[in-house]
Amino acid sequence: MTEQKQQSAAELPDDVTLQAAEQLAVRAVTAAGAFISERFGGPLEVMQKADRDGVDIVTDVDKASQNLIVSMIEERFPDHQILGEEDPPENEPPPEDFVWAIDPIDGTKNFVNGSTTHAVSVGLLYRGVSVAGAIWTPWPGEKGYALIHARSGNGTWMDGTRVRVNGAKGEGVPEAGRLAAVPGGLRGSFDIEKPLQGNLGELRMTGSTCYEMMMVATGSMQYALNGYSSVWDYAAGLVLVREAGGVSMTPGPNGWREITGWQQFFTKEPDAFKQMRSWKGNILSSSHTTAKFVSTNLTPKRRPGLLRRAWRNVTS
Repeated sequence: MTEQKQQSAAELPDDVTLQAAEQLAVRAVTAAGAFISERFGGPLEVMQKADRDGVDIVTDVDKASQNLIVSMIEERFPDHQILGEEDPPENEPPPEDFVWAIDPIDGTKNFVNGSTTHAVSVGLLYRGVSVAGAIWTPWPGEKGYALIHARSGNGTWMDGTRVRVNGAKGEGVPEAGRLAAVPGGLRGSFDIEKPLQGNLGELRMTGSTCYEMMMVATGSMQYALNGYSSVWDYAAGLVLVREAGGVSMTPGPNGWREITGWQQFFTKEPDAFKQMRSWKGNILSSSHTTAKFVSTNLTPKRRPGLLRRAWRNVTS
C-alpha cells in the first residue's frame, strides 16, 4: 500500500458523515440537473471569463446552478467550505477539513451549443482527499438523465446497481473499438511510445471531464485522459472511479503517480485555498492494468516550467 493510500484511509471521516454527504451530493446534482434541463435550448446570457472571445465562457445558468447547489450545502453543512467554479470570493481563508468542489455545468460550451454532453458535479474533499460525490448528465430514457454516486468504502452506484470500471484483458492494452477519451492536443502534449501507437482504442473528445470520468466509472469508456482541468472537474470523479475499482493518475517530471485528491493544499498558509483554486492538471482514469500500460507508454512533453509547477502542487 502506498503512503498516499495509507494517509487517505487514516484520515477518512466516519461512515455516517460520508453517507450524509453522499446523499446530499445526489440531491444537489439532481436539483441542479433539473434546473439546467429546463433552461437547455432556451435563451442564455453568455459572458466571457477570458480576454479572447469563446475561450472561457460562463452563462447565467452556470451561476444559478451553482447558487442552488451552494444553498443546499449551506443548509445541511453550514460549517463546510465551498470551492465553486463560478463567482469565487475575493478573500478565501485557509481550507477547512471539509471542502465541497462544485462544477455547476461541466461542458458549458457544449451546453451553449445545444449538445447534451454536459454534466453537473458535486464532490466532497476531506483534508484534500476525495471522499464522496455525484455526477449527473442528460441521458436517453424515461428519466432523461443518468446519475452516478459514491462514497469512500461503499462502492459506486447508478440506479441502485453497483458499477465498475471495465477491466482490460492481458497486460492492459486498450482494445480497438472500445471507447477512450483523450484531449484534442494529445499528440502535441504527449510522446506516444511504440507499444501504445495504434492501440489507443476508439478515441473521443467530449468537452466534459466530469462526463468522461463518469463513463470510465460505469465501464462505458476503457480509459479517459482528461485535458488540463481544475479541482472541481475532478473532485467527484476521483472517488467515483476509485470506488468502481479503478485508479486515477497524474503526470510529472518523474513519471505518473496515483492521485486521490489535493492533500498538499490543506495547510494554514494564507494562500492555500487560492492555490487549490488555481490548480490545473491532466488526469488519467481507468482500470489499474490499463492505467499502468497507458502511463508507461505516454510521456508528457508539456512546457517544462508549467509541468514542474503542476507536479510540485501534487506531491508537495
